Amino acid sequence: MSRILVVEDDDSVRHLLMDSLAQRAKLEVDGARDGVEALHRVTTSRYGVVVLDLMMPHMSGVDFLESLRMMTSDPSLEHLDATPAVIVLTGAPQDVVATEELAERFPSLVHRVLRKPVDLDALVASVSSTIDAS
Repeated sequence: MSRILVVEDDDSVRHLLMDSLAQRAKLEVDGARDGVEALHRVTTSRYGVVVLDLMMPHMSGVDFLESLRMMTSDPSLEHLDATPAVIVLTGAPQDVVATEELAERFPSLVHRVLRKPVDLDALVASVSSTIDAS
């Protein structure tokens, strides 16, 4: 079973996403409130997919992606050789945060970008297809 990490600063949204993924996709799901907590989790546990909000306090989703990219190139972090696939969630419109720009900037990390409000069926399908592709 693949483990999923949901990174979202809004507690109610995070729990909704976690519950939906756990129930609908039968996945083991953990949560993190921000990028700092998410970085800690990915360095201590293996995740197949990270569902990542972009706008968060303490460390944004983009900062998390930058840090994860640097960490995956660090040979001392052996278990990060299997980098988790990232599905980005954002409330920003396409003209502010372009899907193509995120994919080009983080080609080995960002697998999909979904816009808020998130269609839970689309999220579950995206996570499932990302797991199946890996």
